[in-house]
Formats: sequence, C-alpha cells, structure tokens
Amino acid sequence: GWAKGKGWDKGYWDKGCWDKGKGKFFKGKGKPRGPTGPSLPRTRVTEAPVTGEVLEWKGKFGWVQPTVPLEHPLSHRHGKRLYVSMSDLVAGNTELTPGTLCQFHVFSDSSGLGAEEVISSS
Repeated sequence: GWAKGKGWDKGYWDKGCWDKGKGKFFKGKGKPRGPTGPSLPRTRVTEAPVTGEVLEWKGKFGWVQPTVPLEHPLSHRHGKRLYVSMSDLVAGNTELTPGTLCQFHVFSDSSGLGAEEVISSS
C-alpha cells in the first residue's frame, strides 16, 4: 500500500520539484508578453467611422468586430476582433452591451488593432 511508489517521503519533493517551474503543480509563466492596455502609443487607421458589433464587455474593456472585415496587416490578431477600453467610449458611456451595434475609428498599436471614439447605438 503506502510503502510503494513516490510518496511524500520517497524523494519526489526533494528532487527539485519546487524549483523547476514545470509539472503538475507549478506551471511556468510561458512566453513573455509585450505591453498592453489603453496607454500604448496609437496610430489611427481609418479616416471615416466604421460600424461594428459589440462581442463582449469585461468591465473596463471589451471586444468589437467590424461589420466589414479590415484590410490591415494586424487584423488577424485577437481573432479579427478589436480591443476597446472604457476610456475609448464617448458620450459619457462607461460600458457596452454585447450584441449592440456601434461606430468607431480603428487604431493600431504595438498590441494590435483597437477601436476608439466608440459610440454605441443603444
């Protein structure tokens, strides 16, 4: 029963399990990620506002999808969705409702594409 295998006293814990950052209990951090968020330097991509649908809202940020797919080298990032921060909403809005239509300008930054000056249709 208890005497066989690698138990608490059979060397499992003292073979460096705590230090490896791998394995069943301690997952590694994975790939290093670049900077994200609404404070990155931006470049506006569109001249005229674009229409799209709100896909999800997570409290202070969310994702919208343009009605017409964008022709841009970064459009494949984030599953062709555009990042929206609460600070990108206009007209005193603090959140977006999934499923509603909105208008916005598209910007690019080091993280991908996003929507700014977002006006909700609801």
